[in-house]
Amino acid sequence: VLCIWFIAKSLGMDWGAMITAISDDRLSRVFFFDDVNNRQFFWKQFLAGVFTQIAMNGLDQDMMQRNLSCRNSRESQLNMVVSMVLQFVVIAIFAEVFLSFLFAKAIAEKREQIGVIIQGSFRSNFAYIGIPLASMFFADGELLSRLSSEISLLSIFVIPLFNIFAVIALTIYSENKDDTSLLKKSFLGILRNPCIISIFLGLLVILFRMMVPASAFFVRDRLPFLYKALGYLASMSTPFAFLLVGSSLDLGHVVKDHKKLILTMLMRDLVFPILALLAAYGLNVAEKIEYAILVSVFASPTAVSSAIMAAEMGADQDLANEIVVYTTMFSMISLLIIIYTLKGMGCL
Repeated sequence: VLCIWFIAKSLGMDWGAMITAISDDRLSRVFFFDDVNNRQFFWKQFLAGVFTQIAMNGLDQDMMQRNLSCRNSRESQLNMVVSMVLQFVVIAIFAEVFLSFLFAKAIAEKREQIGVIIQGSFRSNFAYIGIPLASMFFADGELLSRLSSEISLLSIFVIPLFNIFAVIALTIYSENKDDTSLLKKSFLGILRNPCIISIFLGLLVILFRMMVPASAFFVRDRLPFLYKALGYLASMSTPFAFLLVGSSLDLGHVVKDHKKLILTMLMRDLVFPILALLAAYGLNVAEKIEYAILVSVFASPTAVSSAIMAAEMGADQDLANEIVVYTTMFSMISLLIIIYTLKGMGCL
């Protein structure tokens, strides 16, 4: 995205001019229907692709190996579902960011507001509100265990994507307009982000556990009191996260721009969740657990850390604070509507 933006700027084009230039160029043509003898003729390539897929048993080799490694058909089905949901979530986040960019450009009046509206529209509070919310949908131990494993896998992709796109949006539309320093600032902002650092450290821990024999992890068996105390601390994380969210809300703050705030609030709490859930329902990529995960990713209010990041990067801090406060308050209504609708449809 950064490369496209810098190239377009160096050519003296805005987004509309760039799209027009690309669409008018003959090299942008994808489908060919006019000459049957042309090897790029659409129906020849389509039928060739169909027969190629049939020859490969309809699955790529990586997916076949993953399914063959499962112990039974149920695990194979779950493996397919998790893979589809993961791909769906990543693609949906990219689509969300693109739509947020168009939305912010349409309603923002000042440069420093664009990045704030972009991240306020797509960046949900997945870690503090989404994950605890998803765990409240189920009481069965086996379902909770499966939910936890799927959320852990999803977090590796979702949290970095949210933070990377937020840093890029705030950096591009900051007060600093120098291209070189913008690129450097974006890169350093991503590397210094606490969430990115914590995920990187978590991956190192996972790699360390893979290299060290299981006997080295003796706390649960030899120090049960310490293991139990750490378990209590882990149980505190959810209510403590809600306390942090509540303490960060400034309800006495005077709203300066009602129009931008209301539109961003509706986009974050209603429009994007409804679009994502309708797409998942139409594509049939989710079961009950996966719908709970999709609600946690797409229906949560704007992340509290977005206001802090906006202040640090010279964006409109007042608007960022307002978006966090009012999307969190309105989410009490929007989540109720979304959850009861999904329950009525049998999705939860």
